[in-house]
Amino acid sequence: MDRTFAAQGRAVTLRWEWKESTAGRWSRALLRDGSKAVVDIATRTDAGTKQLAFRAPNGTWSVIQAVADDTWYSMKVIVDLAPPEGATPWVDVFVDDVRRVNHAPLLTASGVVDTFSFRTNESLTSDLYVDHVSIEVTESVNSDASSQAVMDQEIQYASAAGIDYWAFVYYPGEPLAQGRKLYLSSAHRNKVNWCAILTGDFLAAFDANLKELVARFRESNYQRVLGDRPLVYFLSDANAARVGKMRAAAAAAGLPDPYIVVMGWTAQGTADLKATVGADAVSRYATGATSGVPYAELADSETALWSQYAAAAGQVIPTVTTGWDKRPRYDYPVSWEPNYTDFKDNWVQQATPKEIATHLEGAIAWGNTHPANTPANTVLIYAWNEFDEGGWICPTMHELRAAGRPLRLDAIAAVPRTVNVKRR
Repeated sequence: MDRTFAAQGRAVTLRWEWKESTAGRWSRALLRDGSKAVVDIATRTDAGTKQLAFRAPNGTWSVIQAVADDTWYSMKVIVDLAPPEGATPWVDVFVDDVRRVNHAPLLTASGVVDTFSFRTNESLTSDLYVDHVSIEVTESVNSDASSQAVMDQEIQYASAAGIDYWAFVYYPGEPLAQGRKLYLSSAHRNKVNWCAILTGDFLAAFDANLKELVARFRESNYQRVLGDRPLVYFLSDANAARVGKMRAAAAAAGLPDPYIVVMGWTAQGTADLKATVGADAVSRYATGATSGVPYAELADSETALWSQYAAAAGQVIPTVTTGWDKRPRYDYPVSWEPNYTDFKDNWVQQATPKEIATHLEGAIAWGNTHPANTPANTVLIYAWNEFDEGGWICPTMHELRAAGRPLRLDAIAAVPRTVNVKRR
């Protein structure tokens, strides 16, 4: 059985269900470029064990997993013929939603694929059942933000939407420092301020990195609150010694006392951390949910958290999460999150621009009615460009191509900024 489709040179996702009445009889599933097999998956029997296997470029067979007679298996195969940054083309194989093969090389090099086939063996008799076959030609997109021109454009988009500042996760070293450095070298940098979110990468060499950060405090585009206090977030590893060193370093440089915010995942735990380290306020990095619930449910749960954090800790910077979807990291695991198997259920339905704007408007209104809890007069949006975690407001190709406008930023720009104190 063959199914043909328009030749595709990027990523393809294949799904199907199959079973053999007698397993291991060399039934095959092949992804092809014309007559040339690019991916070859088969059942076989080896030393009495019935197996699902795939063929390597050298012709050998590698076991995917054991299989049984008359048992349905749900299959998914992802093939990327032109991965980002010139990486080697690869194939991933999932069985019953479990990744069994990760970035294996293709059977043969190919520029395109256009045919999906099933075969039974010519001599080993067995019935093969196939159901729910789908071929998704995925529009694989490379988001290259490594140029000054892209950063300059992003700054102008953010400024036009009324974004006051970006909170950069402060990576001291390359390549992750590149975004911050491109921002700092931009001729447009004064259109949008910035501040630091500190993680273990910064804290690993805290004293050396602190010296550079404090020097940045005095620059005109570093975000300040409550008059002139530099704004700093600790996402991890805050302790009293580090907070004390930061305050002392700022004082020694003749600068105002930093406004230090600790982030955490529970209201009481974050309040306890604030008290222990001597921070000024609490916040969160983001709020997630699972099983594809509507975005409105996430927004409602996050809205309740603002009051919970305020009740526990006093001063708070409310967060507005624009989305949550970690399924891309299930399909494409990242090195720093090795336990990715639950990510397939770790997602929320995508928000509309109006829903994001409504949630943001709610956060601003909550701050206006709780001035004692929000003296810093700021809201932290998750996120500018966490695309593979599901939270972003940066313009996307889809928005610009379909509507000709950055729809999420347009919605944010329309939200009234009614405030109680002068906004920087």
